Amino acid sequence: MAPPLPPKISTPRLTLLRLTHTTPLTHPHVRLFHENWSDPTATAWSLHGATHSLAESQAWMTEQFTGSDNIFYAVFARTEQQQQQEEEEEDATVDAKTYDAELGLHIGSDGNETNQDINLRVLGYALFPSSWGKGYATESNRALIAAYGAAVASTSTTTTTKKFYIEAAVDDDNPGSIHVLRKLGFRRIGWKDEGGDKVWLNGAWRGPGYWVYGLFV
Repeated sequence: MAPPLPPKISTPRLTLLRLTHTTPLTHPHVRLFHENWSDPTATAWSLHGATHSLAESQAWMTEQFTGSDNIFYAVFARTEQQQQQEEEEEDATVDAKTYDAELGLHIGSDGNETNQDINLRVLGYALFPSSWGKGYATESNRALIAAYGAAVASTSTTTTTKKFYIEAAVDDDNPGSIHVLRKLGFRRIGWKDEGGDKVWLNGAWRGPGYWVYGLFV
């Protein structure tokens, strides 16, 4: 079971909104999840791949929340991105993402899922290409990890011997994410060989293994 995390996490430039509602199909949380997971570039490194309909996104969201105890936050950029959104609204050719007057412009997601046997959380994130190269991945994930660490500490006791561990898998051809993980304090733990055949991922045949990075909380 996930520790109690806040519904919103704020940083100097970002607001992270926790998504918890998988129904009805028209719920804003489902729409935000779909907006992120239906983007083929943002999800290019996901083995699941992009979803193709709102109903498919809802089914995938439900599976993630019930089967993997996934903690999922939609990430919004404030101020500068709000101004950018206003400019984009003037251009009818721009396919703008969700904009919220309070939160800002939807730029992607952060989250993690669990392995109950060893208190393992797997970190994942997917930002829209328009938000790459601005430090948002590092800023949002650092805030999420800090909130997760605080939540873990609040539920621990002096007699607790469990160790809480966050892991992330990344391909050598994804140097941007490797850089983000290192800035967050993750260390390369080792190579995980999944066996089997290679998989088609982000435009190439890859695997059957990948580098694993880890961080203790």
